[in-house]
Amino acid sequence: MHLWFKACQCILLVINIITPSSVLAVTVKSATVSITANVIPACNAGSTSGGTTTFGVMNFGTHSTLSREIKLIGQSNAGAILVQCAPGVNYQIVLGAGKSSNVAQRYMTGSQSGQRVNYNLYSDANYTAIWDDTQGITKTANGLQEWVNVYGYIPAQSTPVADSYIDTVQVTVSW
Repeated sequence: MHLWFKACQCILLVINIITPSSVLAVTVKSATVSITANVIPACNAGSTSGGTTTFGVMNFGTHSTLSREIKLIGQSNAGAILVQCAPGVNYQIVLGAGKSSNVAQRYMTGSQSGQRVNYNLYSDANYTAIWDDTQGITKTANGLQEWVNVYGYIPAQSTPVADSYIDTVQVTVSW
């Protein structure tokens, strides 16, 4: 009987070795990982096509005479200024003087020397605040795209020779 007892101890020992509690004993360690993102105070302005940023063309249209004033409000992709900045970012838009080098006396020129059409750009619908190249306008972004209106004005003046008149104005958005 003594032998049978030893045999039973061995069997019990073997059974004890392969039981689930000893096979599934797992050591667990955990740690944390930090997840970050930075939102910078930045802006996008204008539309980009072929690597060139533009605000479109502000077209006063076709006229046979300039004996009456002409008013125009820039529209999306046609003279209005598209800006999108991170929420809360203060930004400024200034407009250059164009060919005249004087924001108070902007003009468009045609192909014939000495011929021009006087005009100006304003930041208000009353056409009283000339949009200049130093103060411009300042706004606070809400994070959404915003079309900022530009108000164009051609005063009554002597009509120059028939031609296509053009000027190019630098738009600068800073933040």
